Amino acid sequence: MNAVTPIQDTVGYNEKMAKSLIDKIYFLDKVDADVFVDFGCADGRMLSFIEKVFPGVTLIGYDNDPEMIEMAKLASMNSEILFTSDWSEVTKVVESHKAAGRRTCLVLSSIIHEAYSYLSSAGLDAMWNRVWGNDGVRFDAVAIRDMMVSRTTSRPSDPIAVARVRQVFDLDKLGEWESNWGSIDENWSLTHFLLTYQYTANWDREVKENYLPTAYEDFLRSIPRHYIPTFKEHFTLPYLRRQVRKDFGIELADRTHIKLILELTGAN
Repeated sequence: MNAVTPIQDTVGYNEKMAKSLIDKIYFLDKVDADVFVDFGCADGRMLSFIEKVFPGVTLIGYDNDPEMIEMAKLASMNSEILFTSDWSEVTKVVESHKAAGRRTCLVLSSIIHEAYSYLSSAGLDAMWNRVWGNDGVRFDAVAIRDMMVSRTTSRPSDPIAVARVRQVFDLDKLGEWESNWGSIDENWSLTHFLLTYQYTANWDREVKENYLPTAYEDFLRSIPRHYIPTFKEHFTLPYLRRQVRKDFGIELADRTHIKLILELTGAN
C-alpha cells in the first residue's frame, strides 16, 4: 500500500508484522478455496508461509507498492506464487480459475486501516469496488482481519492507565501523537495509541496513520448483501495484550481486532 510517508525501517516493520503471522492465516481451515489472493501482500510472507503448508493451492499477491512487490519476488524466487501490482492481471488469472470451477478467496489482512489512511476518496471507492466485485470478478469468499473496535470504545479512559502511559512513554512522541488524534484521556484515543506506540522506528509514518477509521458495527453494516458473514470473531491480539502489560503494567480494556469471513451468495 503506497503511503505519503515511506517506511524508514522496512525490515523491522515487516518483522513486527510477521509476529502475528499464525493468527493472520486463521481462514485456511474455514474457507473452501483453491485460489487465494492476498490484497496488499507487502513482502509476501503470509503467502510464502501458506505455500509451505498447502503446496497445492494457487497463490497470488497483489500490492500497489512496487517496492513491496519487488521484495516479495526476491524473497520467493523459487516459488510458484504470482506477485503483481497490476489488478487486471489478478482479475484475468482469477477469472480463468473460476471458469475451471475452482473456488477463490480474497484475503484482506491488516490493509483496511492503511487504505483509509493513504487512499483518496476515489481510491477507496476503487478498492471496495474490487473487493466486492462491483468492478470485475466476484470472489467466492472474502477473508478479513484488521484492527477494529466497537462504538462502545468511545468513553472516558481509565485515569490510572492514562497516568501510567504518560509516566512511561516518551512525552514528545506522545504529545505529537495526541496533536494528531486527540487526548488519550478519551478511551478511543488511548486504545488507538496502544495499537501504535511500538512502531517508533517508523514514527513519522505511524503517527499519521489512522488505525481505527471505522467501528466494526459500521463496517458490518457496509458489507453488500451478495456476501453473507459465515464467521466473525472480535478479539484482542494476545501478543498485543502481553506487550501492553509488559511495557505499561496495564490491561487493554477493549477488543481491538476482527476476523471475518464472507461467502458469496446469489443476492444482488
